[in-house]
Amino acid sequence: MVLLSTAYFAPVAYYSLLFHEPEILIEAHENYNKQSYRNRMSIGTDQGPLSLSVNVEKGYSVKCPISEIRLSGHGDWLHQHEIALMSNYGNTPFYDYYIDDIIKIMMSEDTLFAMNERLRQHICTLIGFQPQVKFTSEYVPVGQEGVRDLRNTLHPKKDISISVPEFVPVPYYQVVGQKYPFMPNLSILDLLFNMGPESIFVLRDSINNKKKVNND
Repeated sequence: MVLLSTAYFAPVAYYSLLFHEPEILIEAHENYNKQSYRNRMSIGTDQGPLSLSVNVEKGYSVKCPISEIRLSGHGDWLHQHEIALMSNYGNTPFYDYYIDDIIKIMMSEDTLFAMNERLRQHICTLIGFQPQVKFTSEYVPVGQEGVRDLRNTLHPKKDISISVPEFVPVPYYQVVGQKYPFMPNLSILDLLFNMGPESIFVLRDSINNKKKVNND
């Protein structure tokens, strides 16, 4: 069983695990962890990867449960993300097909966890698969037997080749690739907007199970 954190438009490696693993557990009772995929995504631009973070209400301590983290109504972060997506993906083949429903979901939720999970479910539906996802009923201690804990290992500041060694980035068409080399493991939105329904084949081919066995 693979244990993951919730994530804001998680990277391709995260969705590859959702596609391949027979059972996924998402941590619903951890404390909030800043500067992680929980509230951050990386998109492609003609200058390279760009990190976008969700603003949450101030005053939350590191001991605040993830489910209680409320989205900020200040700072105009949602509008900034919408503009960034339009600027960098507006010319991709599938942006116009998907963006309206995605923005509606982002606007309709009050908490980070609820927004992340609705977006994850929606994106899986768009790509065409339904992972076997369960949520923790209580916090799972580090080192729990039978659990592969990637909550803080699959992280924007950590080497994906070490944290998820079986993940093998499959190059796919990127509109910005005409000006910049292929950028692996960006947000799932990069794959979705560029490849649409064919995204599922990239996820299928992005896991080397033999490498996983050799590194587990």
